[in-house]
Amino acid sequence: MKNLILLCLIVFLSGCNREKTDQALLELDKKKLEENINYDKICFYKFAKIAVRSAAVQDTTLPEYQKFNKQTQSVVKTLNTVKGNQNESISVIDALRIYQEYRSVKQFVKETDEDVFPLLTSGFIALRTDAKTPLPFFKNADQVYFQNIEHAILSMAVLATRDLGQPFALYECAKTQPELLEDCEVKTLLEFVRGFLFFSNNLFYLSEDGLSRNIKWLDKNENIPLPYTKAFFGWSRLNDQQTHLAFHSMNYLFRGFDRMRMERKIDEERSLDDFETFLTDMNRLGIQNELVWGITAYLYLKKAQPEKSIPALEKLSTSPLISNDQREALQQTIAYVKDRKSDKALTSVYDKAFIGKIATQYMVAVLAKIDWEKLMKQQGVPYAAEVFAGIDKFKALSNSVSGYTQPSTVEKGKKEIGKKGSELFEKARSLLN
Repeated sequence: MKNLILLCLIVFLSGCNREKTDQALLELDKKKLEENINYDKICFYKFAKIAVRSAAVQDTTLPEYQKFNKQTQSVVKTLNTVKGNQNESISVIDALRIYQEYRSVKQFVKETDEDVFPLLTSGFIALRTDAKTPLPFFKNADQVYFQNIEHAILSMAVLATRDLGQPFALYECAKTQPELLEDCEVKTLLEFVRGFLFFSNNLFYLSEDGLSRNIKWLDKNENIPLPYTKAFFGWSRLNDQQTHLAFHSMNYLFRGFDRMRMERKIDEERSLDDFETFLTDMNRLGIQNELVWGITAYLYLKKAQPEKSIPALEKLSTSPLISNDQREALQQTIAYVKDRKSDKALTSVYDKAFIGKIATQYMVAVLAKIDWEKLMKQQGVPYAAEVFAGIDKFKALSNSVSGYTQPSTVEKGKKEIGKKGSELFEKARSLLN
């Protein structure tokens, strides 16, 4: 009887320790996320967004507004002169002036939540109409909802842009609170994008957490239309049910990648189950692509059936998404398999990092094809034009100013100004020192 009680106690404590470990790992990922988005280019992006959002502030006596307003004037003035959807360059003087203003409030920007200001769309409308919008300067239920929508749209819209891309999308994703959004397609697609971004930044527990929520929601909502998802992946030939199944499988796939990169044996075993589900769904749909070939080969190698992996490896090696180095590695893997060296093929060439890189390359290629502005306009998303014009403005501003955020490039800026004449140099000298 004593031994039975002791055994039950050990099992109970083991379960408790595992639960704490899971939660601790998730909390660790949250801390790592904060570190990943806490650097200068992201901070300047946040500075520019606050400048726009502050344009819609009604109560100008508030201390947050008073402290920040003076430093935003150069940003607002310059943004008003930049037209969206055009490649424009901002003058050296304007870029330096904005950088100086940013530098003077950098610590304030780091410590301030941009969401205490009105909506970004409200700021753009206020700038365009030269009038304040009737939105209050505090967080109410409606603003919390709509600012989540804004962050969600921005996270997807900047993801495939050359100048902004993943770091900025990661920041916008970090600002979202999906639990505050109503259950809908936008929410589940946002969770997937977050999961992909978190995976790409080695935040596997955060990624797994969101993708697991997605899978549960999709299991409960099998008949919901998914037009955004269909456009996102380019699945125009699939009907609603097929789109649901395909998206369901993509969530399993990236959750499998998360679990594959975790350290515990149980997570690796679960990753194989997720990959099996992904392949089952994709085979039902008749979809063949780099992800299917990659996972097919990986599973056959793991199952010690290397000869069955060769057709998938050969198809993958001919893909235009694959780099020359990856193609060479795949050919080497095929050679190992043919020489009955499957263990070496799996551990030294076709490993976890390799298959993860292929998945990331595939998703980036998918994202690069999406015209988000056109799609959102077609779906009736309000102020889509303003949002995307704003993204273009932010890109122009960020590109012009980012060169002055490092001491070496500040010196380069001094030389550039010096070439333009002594009068311009005198005008800018105070900005550089």
